Amino acid sequence: MGWTDINIRLTGGGETFDTPYDMWREIFVWCLVSSLVIHFVSGLLAWYSLGGHPIAMYALPSFIIAGFFTPLFAGTITSAVIVFVYQSANFTMSSLDAFLWGVGQTIVYTLVAVSRIYVTL
Repeated sequence: MGWTDINIRLTGGGETFDTPYDMWREIFVWCLVSSLVIHFVSGLLAWYSLGGHPIAMYALPSFIIAGFFTPLFAGTITSAVIVFVYQSANFTMSSLDAFLWGVGQTIVYTLVAVSRIYVTL
């Protein structure tokens, strides 16, 4: 898959999803991938900035595990709710819609997690 394929897929020139399972799967995959990317980058940042700490080597694997389990549990439910709304309204979903919903879920999860950290400070 080259950059042209990704560009066609994201600009709506790709496929549309009619079945609930296809919609759910596409939203969930984008949520999972974007979450793993954010957690991997933040894990690398934590690993680099805590380089001299003896437990810092466990930061990256723990961040990646958290990046996998958040969409696995919360992303599954919210993706199903989005699909339910699309099905109730008789909408078809393009691949750009699925991308925006999946990445949007990751952004919301990240903002909620960061705002909960600020409360504890």
